[in-house]
Amino acid sequence: MLDELKLPADRASAGFPDHPHRGFETCSIMLSGRMEHADSMGNKGVIGPGGVQWMTAGRGVVHSEMPVVEEGLLHGFQLW
Repeated sequence: MLDELKLPADRASAGFPDHPHRGFETCSIMLSGRMEHADSMGNKGVIGPGGVQWMTAGRGVVHSEMPVVEEGLLHGFQLW
């Protein structure tokens, strides 16, 4: 599945709070804005414009992805 995220900064506050991952992989690509990600294993980071994150998640991991954008556009893709 290919999911596109494209929102102006003033509408990009909700993000994707804590949610479980159960044995799948995602590839996230940011074109503009930034996404902060963290998981229950203590991993965290920020993906910025032009950044790519490949994630393999096993069963039992809780993950969150929250926007870090103050102006402009939050725009990216995630391949599942």
